[in-house]
Amino acid sequence: IVVIGGGIIGCSTAHHLARDHKADVVLLEQGKLTSGSTWHAAGLVGQLRSSASITRVLKYSVDLYEGLEAET
Repeated sequence: IVVIGGGIIGCSTAHHLARDHKADVVLLEQGKLTSGSTWHAAGLVGQLRSSASITRVLKYSVDLYEGLEAET
């Protein structure tokens, strides 16, 4: 599987495909990883929103980031 773009979405997609589906994944990025739009983001992940489903997604994101830190 080829993932084009090394921003947060491309890196996350490649990570999940490789980890959860045991797929062979190649990530293509024209510059440095996360050096495009992702680099300009503040990096803050607030966890409370008016929608319970969005709150669950954000909680998953925080848990994922903590897991990535532990893996690396």
